Amino acid sequence: MISIDLEPEPELEMTLDAVAKQEQSSPGEIIKRLINLYITQKKDSGLLTDCVDDLPEIACFKNKAPLIIQRALRDEWT
Repeated sequence: MISIDLEPEPELEMTLDAVAKQEQSSPGEIIKRLINLYITQKKDSGLLTDCVDDLPEIACFKNKAPLIIQRALRDEWT
């Protein structure tokens, strides 16, 4: 069993308690979920191509070739 001391940061403790109440859970369960989420994210592939798939879609680039946009912007600068 691990003990976590939140005394130096009372705001963090209050926030954790508020989140636990909102989630109808215990602070310990919230911490377990956060640790599991952290571990899962760390285990994900570190490949850049895998990270790109998780990026949000940007509406201004939809159905447009990024290279063409980049060239047009560079042409404006020169």
